[in-house]
Amino acid sequence: MATQTISPPVVDGYRDSDDEFSADDQEFHVDERSGRSWPTKILHNVIQPIKPKLVDIGKVSSADPTRCKPSRGARKRCDVQENKVEGIWTYDMTPKSSDGEKRSYDRRILYFAGGGWQAPPSGQHWTFCAEMINRLQDTRLTLISYPLAPKDPVQDSFPAICKTYNVLLKESSELGERVIVAGDSSGGNIALCVVTWTMRDQDVQAIRPPSAILAITATTDLSHNHPDIKEVDKYDPILSESSINDTAGAWAPGHSDMHQPQQDGTNTQSTGRDEKLDWSVDDPRVSPIHADLDVCIRNKVKIHGITASHDVLGPEAVEFRERCRKEGVDGEWLSWGDQMHCFPLAYKYGLKESKEGLEWIIEVLKKC
Repeated sequence: MATQTISPPVVDGYRDSDDEFSADDQEFHVDERSGRSWPTKILHNVIQPIKPKLVDIGKVSSADPTRCKPSRGARKRCDVQENKVEGIWTYDMTPKSSDGEKRSYDRRILYFAGGGWQAPPSGQHWTFCAEMINRLQDTRLTLISYPLAPKDPVQDSFPAICKTYNVLLKESSELGERVIVAGDSSGGNIALCVVTWTMRDQDVQAIRPPSAILAITATTDLSHNHPDIKEVDKYDPILSESSINDTAGAWAPGHSDMHQPQQDGTNTQSTGRDEKLDWSVDDPRVSPIHADLDVCIRNKVKIHGITASHDVLGPEAVEFRERCRKEGVDGEWLSWGDQMHCFPLAYKYGLKESKEGLEWIIEVLKKC
């Protein structure tokens, strides 16, 4: 039975318009929280004036920026194994082993890190992923370092990502692992798009679909035309309307031939929905707000997520969440008023809300 959330709080930026009702047999819940501790408020006030510099991607520092060097902290806390799967670098992170013996795992997280589709996983991502693995000893995490824009925009990167994802999913299916596909920001966008797109023609008898998607303050509509974005821009300490339009333009620079052959092996035939398959911002491979969510219902794939009200991506993420609710997709959602983009990743700084956000993620993952 769905849990009803009544009278969401009004916060600076925008009001999270949480609808009160969902289907009787739907498992859907929104955990509404609000407020900022003094350390969090001070941090927001300090970084907001310099937010253009915070999101400046800068120049890549190597010929292959997708090949990563795991942070020292992550290597201390986890065993990290580098692999190349269908041309994409992946990093398997597992709890430290005292004897070096390989072991089996009940759960696997396939993680896509954010960075405006233009930056490899940061030190903060490595720390965050290592923390999840240390808290979930029956879990391994595979960090997928996907091809980056502007060199590899969505029409080049997405088919390659799908190829790698399908191989990893098949591997986990054969090992009996439950898979959660997760990501933050632009990585959350990829997680949503890859799962909903590949399930359209996947042999679910041969390859078991993931049990869930976890989208942390994800970008869900690259048109970024939600009317509340301009208001939230006044309060967001990290992102701006200008910055999210710039990164969207780098990832999805324009229309491509919608009839081009697909390298990922997935078909491009319409499911009957009014779809655009031209790599524009209206394409479900680009903006998950346009995805066919029926595939999640048929295959019992839950969509979990986090939204924040001091995040210019928040309004569109709430719109996506409410579409999940209305169409009958199961999921747990955390909606936090007054919080910034990707706030759970800041847990290592001791911020109360960030630590609670991480705790929420761990509890949700334990149920997957």
